[in-house]
Amino acid sequence: MTLEYVAGSVPVESLAITVQDENGNARTLSAYSSASLLVSGPDGVLRVGGTAAITDAANGLVTFTWPSTSLFDVPGDYRIALKLMSGSGADYTTPIRVVATRGLEG
Repeated sequence: MTLEYVAGSVPVESLAITVQDENGNARTLSAYSSASLLVSGPDGVLRVGGTAAITDAANGLVTFTWPSTSLFDVPGDYRIALKLMSGSGADYTTPIRVVATRGLEG
């Protein structure tokens, strides 16, 4: 899966991510207390901001609300992954590729 955004943009709509098991079925997230979205830029540096929340644990749904400044500051290939946390540790989802393209305005 690949997502595409324009570099410098701040999406208005939240990003809904369904965590799936190895068979493509929604994975229950009831064992987790919180989530965060990790964003790695073309330079390998993690970008921070925004808020992730487990919004439907039974159906594996995590919703990410974008920060007020862009996480995609330059054109290039980014990677995003969820960090799912519980009292005993954390699990990470397989990274998703995000392409930030140069916009028509600059």
